[in-house]
Amino acid sequence: MQNISTVKKKIMLLLISMSIFLSVLDLFIVNVAIPKIRTAMQASVADIQFIIVYYVIGYGAFLITSGKIGVKYGHKKIFVLSMFSFGVFSLLCGIAWDVHSLNVFRLFQGISGAFMIPQGVTLLSSIYVDEQERRKAYSIYGAIAGISSVLGQILGGVLPDLDYSFGAWRLIFLINVPIAFVVGIISWGVLVEIERKRELKIQPLSQLVMIILLVVLMYSLVTGADYGWTTILFALLVGAVLGIALFLVVQYKNYKQEIGTLIDFKPFTYKAFAVALIALVFYSLVQDSYFFIYANHFQLKLHYTATETGILFAFQGVGYVIASFLSLKFLSKYQERFMLFGLMMMVVGLALHYWLLSQEQVVFYEVAILLFEYGVGCGIILPSMFTYALSTLPSDITSTASSLYLTLQQLSIALGVSIVGQSYFSSTAGHFNSTVLMIVLLVLTGVVFFITYKRRLND
Repeated sequence: MQNISTVKKKIMLLLISMSIFLSVLDLFIVNVAIPKIRTAMQASVADIQFIIVYYVIGYGAFLITSGKIGVKYGHKKIFVLSMFSFGVFSLLCGIAWDVHSLNVFRLFQGISGAFMIPQGVTLLSSIYVDEQERRKAYSIYGAIAGISSVLGQILGGVLPDLDYSFGAWRLIFLINVPIAFVVGIISWGVLVEIERKRELKIQPLSQLVMIILLVVLMYSLVTGADYGWTTILFALLVGAVLGIALFLVVQYKNYKQEIGTLIDFKPFTYKAFAVALIALVFYSLVQDSYFFIYANHFQLKLHYTATETGILFAFQGVGYVIASFLSLKFLSKYQERFMLFGLMMMVVGLALHYWLLSQEQVVFYEVAILLFEYGVGCGIILPSMFTYALSTLPSDITSTASSLYLTLQQLSIALGVSIVGQSYFSSTAGHFNSTVLMIVLLVLTGVVFFITYKRRLND
């Protein structure tokens, strides 16, 4: 890429970061508003889980293909088109007539997000070629995601509490529309295209098989847990699991034989990337489950308003943002030990969540402080894992690697919302059960990094 001035680099970084801003905003703003949507649309537990799950399935399932489509047709072009598409489906979500139409639009909104993110990451890696500069850009990119999470949590509480006859919760989707269109228009004129590989082959059949298997898997899990396991649902679950296993085996076999595949296994040959992905699975099972659980717990059990819930989550977001800005400096020095410290803060925070919220008198400001502490732990882990996984990779596989990373993250999030969500809703001891489950998953995340740290010392 030709020489780019520092000012233009900053403008491009801001535009590119708006993709993750909108994507994260839409997830967090929905998390807080879920109880309001459930009431307005008279939805079941399964229905409200699907509002989150379908979005992340659409997002996760198409990340790999979207990266390849960007390479073939141009990252800038796909970035702009997907930004417009995200705006269109946000509009449709805002005017949805029932929970089923909302969930369908959420699926396509997630797919639109999937086509935005990898293009942005690849464009960043081409703009910032120096590894130190790239680390800083990724850190800023992650911090903007944190800022978005804070705004999402506040707006997800404030907007649904507004008194509008058309249903104020709809504003949580409509707010995306002007942002997406403005960013799309400016990006077309400012961003610089990367050299394309027109000969690259796309695997549409493999992509179709993958999305069908994932939708069937999550549909069977969520529906079976909420309505009861029928023979058909159990058969769908087993078939989806076996189908996914067979799909991965065939993909790896074709990769070894140098036959075109949907999944490129090359990034797995880099140790830091492979380790980060293992830890990512355990961590992501907790990541959004936490917000899903406590958005409902605060409003349904503690009877906080949506606005009060949003304010509480904003404290978590502020802790995240502060820690994410500091993560670059400490990660380069302490590496796995820094992430272990962040995980320890999250585990302690979850234990204190259960203890404090089980008291007869729950003081609002004490809950806010506790969420801030938990947010600091999140802010250490999430940007650090992303940087740890990608910063040492060659730039020519960054797009593929980021797609794999984000795909696994989103699919694990969807699975976590289903599993942890059901542990909360299926029992009167749901708060205790879900807390224990999340703590176990975070401990497993720490075990992965601890083993890696010990092996690195011995090398």
